[in-house]
Amino acid sequence: MHIANAAKARHRANRTGKMKVGRCILAEKPRIVAPFQVTSLRVREIERVITSRFGTVLPETDDADIFIEAAAYGLNAHCHRNGLDLDRALAGWCARWAPWALERAGTIIRPILNKLVGRKYDLKADEVARSLLISMWERTALELRTIGAHDIPVRIRKGIAKSVKRSNDRVRQTAKRRAKGVQPRESWLAANSLSKARPWDAEGISRAQWYRRQRETTPSLLGISTKGDTLVSSLPVGPSQEAPSRGPGSLTLAEKSFVLGGAVVVLALPSKPPSSLQSGIGAVNATGGAEQCDGEELLRQMGVAS
Repeated sequence: MHIANAAKARHRANRTGKMKVGRCILAEKPRIVAPFQVTSLRVREIERVITSRFGTVLPETDDADIFIEAAAYGLNAHCHRNGLDLDRALAGWCARWAPWALERAGTIIRPILNKLVGRKYDLKADEVARSLLISMWERTALELRTIGAHDIPVRIRKGIAKSVKRSNDRVRQTAKRRAKGVQPRESWLAANSLSKARPWDAEGISRAQWYRRQRETTPSLLGISTKGDTLVSSLPVGPSQEAPSRGPGSLTLAEKSFVLGGAVVVLALPSKPPSSLQSGIGAVNATGGAEQCDGEELLRQMGVAS
């Protein structure tokens, strides 16, 4: 029992890099992660093709040397990059996947090594696909990334990859929105869309007129100004405020506002009223005073209905 627990702890330490007793970490060791190399992935994918077609070992057939040559190109690029011996690497690979080739090394392995003298780079993706006769269906099924397809050109494969990526991104973004509680657009339109409900048809009016009526729900305040617009809410206007009996030039804007029929009317009068309004406003006396005027009479003379 204790031996089994110790073995589990050792395997866990090798996997996580932490030696624990319960929740207590006794020791940690850095995890060495090798950098990604395309050449290593190419060799692994060739081994995946061999496993899917033939099993654990490459059979001794007339075209078996094609797989050995494809793997040799990948091993050659890997050895050049990492400073390893190609003869030992290829012999080790053949011992695992084609042990019968070691007995015929002079006729199978040696000609391949002679082709690789002075070469640093691996074969291209489509070259490997043509030599191994890998189709697009097999490439997709085995999830090959460094090997192309002999039956579909690169341009079409890139378009397919872009379409698949776009579809996967759309599915991922949709799942993310649903997790946040965002409902589908069809459901939202069915519940909130006025364009589908078309309430203006029931009232027998146009769409623009219906929206215009929705905006014009309350009567707006009437403001009259000869100098510029003024916010009514910024004026301290009372319900029974009247203009004092002073000259028009000395009145403030708040004093020139009054309440008429429940609506607030703002009159920003100039310091010298026009001659047409002299009779409505009243004659200014010598002392600068002005007579009190009637608001309804003044609006009637200005052509504004109450």
